[in-house]
Amino acid sequence: MKKNYIILFLLIFIIVSCKDKKPEIVIIPDYEKNHLQKNHLFGNIKEIHTTFYYQYDSTSTLKITSYITQYYSPDRVLLKIVTDDENGSLVSTQYAFYHDNSKEDYWIISDAYGKTTDSCKYQYDMNRFIAEEKRWHADSLLLTTTYKTDGVGNIMELKQNNNAFTLIKTITYSSNGLVSKIEEFEPSGKLFKYITIEYDQNGNEVNKRVFKSNNSLLEYTYNQYNEKGYLLKVIYENNMHRFRETYIYSDHDAHGNWLTEKRGNYIKERKIIYY
Repeated sequence: MKKNYIILFLLIFIIVSCKDKKPEIVIIPDYEKNHLQKNHLFGNIKEIHTTFYYQYDSTSTLKITSYITQYYSPDRVLLKIVTDDENGSLVSTQYAFYHDNSKEDYWIISDAYGKTTDSCKYQYDMNRFIAEEKRWHADSLLLTTTYKTDGVGNIMELKQNNNAFTLIKTITYSSNGLVSKIEEFEPSGKLFKYITIEYDQNGNEVNKRVFKSNNSLLEYTYNQYNEKGYLLKVIYENNMHRFRETYIYSDHDAHGNWLTEKRGNYIKERKIIYY
């Protein structure tokens, strides 16, 4: 009889423990994120159609200012971005090209007549981690960026050279592999400013602060999410210019992606197509 009580007690304990156990939260490190995850987009997206509006006041009709369409591959890499003006006429097209391992090789932007206006080329080291990036406007080299990475591919340092001077940024990561601090240095090597980033328990960016080297706050961005991790609001403040903006996100679809963004008199509406 005593043995039966012990077995019954163990069964009850196991049932209660399983009932109270919460799903494990998996935070994806930055080096593992694809384009969609880096941009807080959910689901296997095929296309995103965004319409930009401007409303002069609460009683006026919405005026379309432009359109942007983004195209993705089944393995969640960005293939093309098409920009049209308010009349639906083509303004520019950006094409992205990749290696077999889904690492981006280069991208180009062409105007409405098919002429290349801007381009970017990437180089990788023997571990297939990013090593260099070069950006051109037409035939002019604008910026060369070289990277130093750690053993898993996190960018630890980058140097940006615009043919006149070189700026250096160093990046620090949290134990979860998320960017926690970025330091920017002048060509002389003196710290210019630094950025701190805080996250919630799901790995969503919550607070981003930009400081001068003397620790005075320059900018502040606060992101608010609901219990499912859907983005609801972004508040941006610029102390230097005494400027504040609030972005409101609504009409989330079944995957958690917002379909409407409102910022003052500006409105974005998205239509998302999935595979």
